[in-house]
Amino acid sequence: MSLPGDIQNSANREPSIVPDNLGVEQPSGIRRDHWSGVELRTALAKFEADLRDARLKEDVIWAHLAGCETFIQWFMDDCTLRSAAPPTPRASEAEASAMGPAVLEELSTLGRAEIAGILHNYAAVAGYDKSLGNLLSVTAGPADLTREDHRAALLTWLRAWGCRHLRSADNTRTGSALEQWWEAWGKTLPEPGALITSLSDDQLLSVEKAFDALATMPAAGRRLPGREIDVMFGDTAASKALFAVRPEAFLPWDEPIRLAFGLRTGGGAAYVLFLRSVAATLVRLASRFDAEVSELPRLLGRPESSAAKVMDEYLWTRITRGL
Repeated sequence: MSLPGDIQNSANREPSIVPDNLGVEQPSGIRRDHWSGVELRTALAKFEADLRDARLKEDVIWAHLAGCETFIQWFMDDCTLRSAAPPTPRASEAEASAMGPAVLEELSTLGRAEIAGILHNYAAVAGYDKSLGNLLSVTAGPADLTREDHRAALLTWLRAWGCRHLRSADNTRTGSALEQWWEAWGKTLPEPGALITSLSDDQLLSVEKAFDALATMPAAGRRLPGREIDVMFGDTAASKALFAVRPEAFLPWDEPIRLAFGLRTGGGAAYVLFLRSVAATLVRLASRFDAEVSELPRLLGRPESSAAKVMDEYLWTRITRGL
């Protein structure tokens, strides 16, 4: 079999072998200065988000991701190669559902430096703040979905944050759906600047209804053999859109976080339960640090984030990424 020119020439060359600190010989063609570990982890996070948005089963997702983190650690000269450990038994549904409350309880006991360290891991690994910065460069604050440029920027950001089911080819359709939803529900949402900890029962009931309306709205299409089907916004994209329009009041969630709180079916009622749990934790945390909830981002080294987003960063790091 003949190889393409560049590959053939490479294959015919005598490789220059450079041992690393693992004792593993590497061809000189591996350039560790080409990608950073943070870039690799960012790409891995996006790959995992795509797998989850494809609604694959958890064991299938695990099969795709198995070994990826070890490769990144090897790439960064930060692990010792050893025989593979036997697979960790999968947690029962009850055990998985207890993880979210346990993580919130953990947060209620950690010191400021410990929490700031975990949030630093988010900043280093996620790579999401850059895309959020791009969104904010257009909106300069909460997104206004009456504006076409804000809707377009929001869709670009949603895809960057893993909502790849909203195809770029459907931008016009998806933007129109967002505009219709905003016209019907925007006035029922809390005022800009309202904190997650200040939401009343009546406001949360309105949030529940607005969430369901957006999550179940047809927003894009998907081509199947011989036909095209409608694709809804879904729970993850709905929560992220709510965060974009009211970043002080709402935070995103994803499937691992929903499952960790036992909220498998999702929906507006589940999202409101999630908001209540997060708000109660923020109140306890602020009280322990003798501070206002609005001061927590600065105290924890994330001054550009809202208190709600700080909670998202913590939950994503501890639950979705398991760090």
